[in-house]
Formats: sequence, C-alpha cells, structure tokens
Amino acid sequence: MTRWEGQKMRTLLTLLGTAILLSACGPTETRIGCVLPLSGHAQRYGEMAKKGVDLAAEGINAAGGLRGKPLVMLYRDSKGSASGGLRAATKLIDEEGVNAILGDLLSEVTLAMAPFCEKRQVVLFSPASSAPKITKAGVYVFRNYPSDVLEGAYLAQFASEKLRLLDLVVISVANAYGQGLKESFLKYYTGPNREVHQVISFPQGDPDLREIRSVVESVRPDGIYVIAYEADRRAIFETLRSTEIGARILATRDSRDFIREAGDLAEDVIFPLDDYDPSSSDPAVQEFVRRYSERYGGEVPGLWAAQAYDALHMLARAVDGAVGTYGEDVQIQLSIMKGYHGATGVTNLDSNGDVTRYPKIYVFSGGDFLTYEAYEAAQAPPEG
Repeated sequence: MTRWEGQKMRTLLTLLGTAILLSACGPTETRIGCVLPLSGHAQRYGEMAKKGVDLAAEGINAAGGLRGKPLVMLYRDSKGSASGGLRAATKLIDEEGVNAILGDLLSEVTLAMAPFCEKRQVVLFSPASSAPKITKAGVYVFRNYPSDVLEGAYLAQFASEKLRLLDLVVISVANAYGQGLKESFLKYYTGPNREVHQVISFPQGDPDLREIRSVVESVRPDGIYVIAYEADRRAIFETLRSTEIGARILATRDSRDFIREAGDLAEDVIFPLDDYDPSSSDPAVQEFVRRYSERYGGEVPGLWAAQAYDALHMLARAVDGAVGTYGEDVQIQLSIMKGYHGATGVTNLDSNGDVTRYPKIYVFSGGDFLTYEAYEAAQAPPEG
C-alpha cells in the first residue's frame, strides 16, 4: 500500500467512524414545545391545560412514544403576554429545534407567535385561542377550539330571536379575544327596533366598575352581554347584581367549574357551552375522565384540560405519521386530519386549520346548567 493509499484509507475510516458516532449520538427522543400561561393573570387556565398535556404525554409514552422514541414536552411560560409567548416560541425553535409547538391558550399570545412560527415553518397548535384573526394567521397555525365568529353569531341570534331583547349594553375586555367576540355579536344582533346603546371596553384585569354601574343604571337595558375572563367577569357580575336592574345577562363560555365558583353571582346568567361533559357516556370521555381522576387525586377534569389533552393527541398523531421530521411534514398531516375522536368529541380540521363546532345555550340555575328550554319550562307557572 502506497503512502497515498494509506492516507486515503485512514480518511475513509475516520469518516466512517464519524458517521457511526453521529448516528449513535443522534436524537433519542421526540420533542414537542408547549407554551402556556403558567404564571400571570391566566395561570389557572394554564395549569389546567398542563395537566391535560401531561396526561396525554404519559399515555403516548406508555404506548411506545412517537417515531419509536419517547415523547418529551418542553414547557415554556408565556406569562399570559404576547411578548412572553413570542420569546418562548423563539427559544423553542432557535435553541431547541422543535418543529411543532402546542399553545397558547390566549388569542393575543397565539397571534404574537404565529408570524414567527409561519416564517420558520413550525406548526403552532392552540387548544383554546378563539380570535377570528387566527383563521388567517398562516398555514402552519391550527386550533381545536372554535372561532369566536361562531359563538358571537350564535349568541347574537339567540338574543334577537329567542330572547327578543331590544336594548343592549355590551361590556368587553379590550384585547383580541374581546374584539373578535364583540364584532361578531354586533354584526349578527339585528332586527326591528333592536339597539346596542353602549359598548364599554376595559383593559384586562381592570374593569371600570363605576362606569359600568353608571351606564347600566342610566340606560336600563333589557340585556347585558359580558365578554370577560374569570376574575373580571365575577367583579362585573357583582356590580350588575347590585344595580337591581333586572336585565338578562349573557356571558362568554368558560369551564363549567369556573362558572360554578361564581355561585349566586352567576344565577340565571345565559352561557354558551361546549359539548364536553365529564359525565358523558362516550367511551373516549369516560377513559379520559378516569385516567385524569386517577392521576390527579380524584379531580374532575375541566374543559381546558380536555382541550389540551385532545390537542396534544392530534399534534402527536401528525408528528408520528409525518414522512420526515420537518415542520412542513407535520403541517401536511394536520391539514388532512379528519375524525379525531377524543375527550371533546369528534374534531375535524378545515382548510384554515379551524374546527367547526357550535356551542349550546345553557342557563346557570340552582348550581347547575340547564338547557334554555328546560330553564324556561321550570320558570313557567304551574297549570291550573
């Protein structure tokens, strides 16, 4: 063997050894990013969602993981802010190299992350963001929670046609969530002599209760629509109760548990609610509730845990079924996904990455939720 041939052989052996070493040291896990409000004003929502994600990840790993490797969730705290969410997404993509992110719950945070994820071709899957703008946020943006266009339009038609309300005051949080619901409601609240006298907008966490009281007592509407998160909603309900106006109160959907916690303040309030019911006889729901209760000390899972649980299963199915390991491969799988049957029912994603699921109208009465028809029948005077 000549000196040149020996050098060539050593080079080939070095390259072969490097390839074997790189293969042995390759990824031993499948990682998915998760951005949730684990602190800040939406912490309770984030904590509920994280429990659902953790439960889903445990089940996936017990079944063999993804792509033959254990699933590892990389959690980052958005702190419930747009800037916090964007920082979290940036680190997950640039430092961790993820090709899929589950999150956020809040629409403003999801909308802040969407352009960056779209640019980097990383899938962003929200389990709870409902702002209409998310529909057009990009081909890499998906959600398994309905757009506010559906809720706002449905509730507006109910207020017009079923309740026959003529004079309304709308009280709305001033963010993407509130804007989307408010615009949809105002667009579809129509009919002869119907009028929205005033729209009161307030910064999240700081509703002007004096202004609300003053407007309501001055206008004396027969209906009030409250678009707010849990803490603000309770404060507004308390203010409205103290006016003794007697108007019908309509509010946005939320976890049944959060509404129950408001107690008498939520009595007779009309809420649109999702189909998710932990007492359902659906085997998929029963399995989820059983596992969740065993995992978390007998706790009954709420809506946000169920939404996050299903979101991770859908995202994981897309990652597992993808031809390659790039965000584009995951995006293709999600774009054709139909008929996922989970804790929140059957989910189909449309061409915009949205789910079409209309809520149902309930009234909180006597500590429970009644369909409007059942509530109306219970209020009717006895015959004879």
